[in-house]
Amino acid sequence: MATRVNYGDNLFFVTTVIRTLRSGLKLEVDADFFLDKIVEDVFFVDRILEQIYESLRVNTFLINRKDHLHELMRTKRNFADLLHEIIEGDFHLKANLDAFSSKFRDAHERHVHDISDIQNAMDSPDTEADTQAIVSQDEFRFLLEGDGE
Repeated sequence: MATRVNYGDNLFFVTTVIRTLRSGLKLEVDADFFLDKIVEDVFFVDRILEQIYESLRVNTFLINRKDHLHELMRTKRNFADLLHEIIEGDFHLKANLDAFSSKFRDAHERHVHDISDIQNAMDSPDTEADTQAIVSQDEFRFLLEGDGE
């Protein structure tokens, strides 16, 4: 059974989570209460963005694919910036989050790499998809012929 992925809504939700994380890091919240939630949310966003990217990467004939890739690229940039702030920034929970800094760095590098790949894919003409989308005269004739009824 085929499922419909709502890329726009999914990316909007992820962007909202990123914005909430960024705002939360500006507060002086207690690590005992919120550290696990912050870390889980960072890894959640990381995982979801990778899944969305993989889905868009393999579905080359998706309607509005370029628009979704553009929005994904913007969301990944926003998340990469947040990761950079977590790694390099100065905020209340900095010492508590340093234990995860190597994982955050790896995620940051991966997203920056993905952003570059997405930009290159959007800048280059998709010749493979163009040639596969061409319908030959024989295929057209077959499609337009009736069943003879």
